[in-house]
Amino acid sequence: MRKRSIICTILFIIFSCSLICGCSLNKKEDTKESNESFDMKAAGNTVDTYMKYLMKSDVENIKKLYSKELLKSPIKSENQNLKIVGYSLSDSSEIGKSGQFKVKVARVDLSKPFAVLDEYSIKIVKEGNDYKIDKTSDVVDREAFIEKDKIKMRNKNDVKTNIVIDITNVPNYVFPKDDKVNIDKAAVPKNNFGIIDFSYTGDNMAMVTYNKDSYIGVIKIDESMSTQSQDSDGQQGDGGDSKDGGEGGKKGEVEKTVGKNITNLDLLKDSKVEFVTFSQDEKFVMAQYTNENIGHCIRLYKANSGDIVDYKFEEKFPLDKVDVVFSSFDEDILNFDVISKNNSSESLSKLTGKWKLSLKNFKAVKM
Repeated sequence: MRKRSIICTILFIIFSCSLICGCSLNKKEDTKESNESFDMKAAGNTVDTYMKYLMKSDVENIKKLYSKELLKSPIKSENQNLKIVGYSLSDSSEIGKSGQFKVKVARVDLSKPFAVLDEYSIKIVKEGNDYKIDKTSDVVDREAFIEKDKIKMRNKNDVKTNIVIDITNVPNYVFPKDDKVNIDKAAVPKNNFGIIDFSYTGDNMAMVTYNKDSYIGVIKIDESMSTQSQDSDGQQGDGGDSKDGGEGGKKGEVEKTVGKNITNLDLLKDSKVEFVTFSQDEKFVMAQYTNENIGHCIRLYKANSGDIVDYKFEEKFPLDKVDVVFSSFDEDILNFDVISKNNSSESLSKLTGKWKLSLKNFKAVKM
């Protein structure tokens, strides 16, 4: 009887050990599976954070997102005048244990009229529980610049350029948005081009002209117009017409206009537009401007109609005490900062800080 009891005890111990070992093994396998799984949403968040740091040129925080391998590479100092003003995710795919992201990036030169649309390729890997940037590269999609009072555009690595618009073709008079009853049209400045910026598809361009006032418009770009015009020139050439054609002066070197139409956004009196940028879905255009009387502020327009949205920042914040500065666009969100002027002693804690404006109902909340 005693022998039988001992055998039962031994069997019970063996069964218990097997059960414990099995549970432990399953737990290890679950942990391993968790560590090896790749979350594309988390990887996408890393890309988004990285792009926001790039917009602010925040090198220290950028380095925190790099993988151990990428940290071995030196960070190149970029042209401080060439500012990233916006970005939009164009594609993403999971490849093995990594994520590949393509991002359209809009840059503008703050010192002269120049814009470039790049495509960034970003590889995200998982290190422990963190998602890190392991590799980046970029290619130029298109760029725009000023030559002889014309905005010209070049695609990728093309030698040939096309004209987007001649400054003489900018509208002569428009209604400022501050004129709510549309009584007095104001003269559009045609002295100089200011800031220019591409949309992320490259199908639209925001542009500014200025003297003491600033005009803002959006140009629709249709590159098929260039092809059609070139075909027409070719047919004329077959007829033996040897006249010089346009700026090139030689057949086959004529630059064609690809600007199709222009939408008037605004004319800001006694103001300078610092930069403009499109929302990620290209439905809105934000203009950051400065004025001696109010300092820094922003306006938001509907890209298709040119209407100002139902939220006027000048009326929502005391611009004698604070500046309103653009931060970034997210999906259906405009992020902006409200900053106190001249270290004002008056309590502005309810106003200053980070804000976000919904692009659906145009209501702003402090974050």
